[in-house]
Amino acid sequence: MNNIVAEPIMVMPVERKDGTYALRLCLNQGQLTAGMMKTVMETMVKFNLTSLRATTGQRMNLEGIPKDKLGEVIESIGTAVEKAPPGVSVCTGAGICKYGVQESRSMGDKVLAAVKQNGPYPFKVKSGVSGCKISCGLSFVRDIGLVGTPKGWDVHFGGAATKNAGLGVQIGTKVSEEEALDLVGKALRFYKENGRKRERTSGMLRRLGADAVLEALK
Repeated sequence: MNNIVAEPIMVMPVERKDGTYALRLCLNQGQLTAGMMKTVMETMVKFNLTSLRATTGQRMNLEGIPKDKLGEVIESIGTAVEKAPPGVSVCTGAGICKYGVQESRSMGDKVLAAVKQNGPYPFKVKSGVSGCKISCGLSFVRDIGLVGTPKGWDVHFGGAATKNAGLGVQIGTKVSEEEALDLVGKALRFYKENGRKRERTSGMLRRLGADAVLEALK
């Protein structure tokens, strides 16, 4: 590891019930470089931290940080933010997975760019891109979800994996990449204009009704 240069990581502190803290590593598509891994390992050894946990959102939580050591650990690992930037859950896609029919990782970057471009929003936006209908990117239960088919992309809007879990509505079927991204932008702008403060897209969908949302997004 001596030839690997440590890289700083953006982190979000999260307070736990027992008074300790976790640092959420703000990763893109769950990917860690060798330099990031070196930073994490050196920090864990230095402060005797024993738990690094993968999250469902394809990020990592460095757990068990004492409150009085939080500032030092942040300084060791990178910089802190109050809120993690938007992320997107993706599968490995057609380039790697034998089931994949569409390439998901590059599409995930484009969806994430659309989310960032059209904000801010009434509340958080979670996205998922899956290269096939097995949906390892959790696309059916994301605010924005894309599912690859042999003939293009199915686009879903308003899904949720919260306590009021539910599938999103399908706003596009077997569309091209360009058409899918256009629908994503249109759905995000609709949410920005019609969602209430701290209301997820799923809550807006229930409040307005699926038919009204589908009609507005034609």
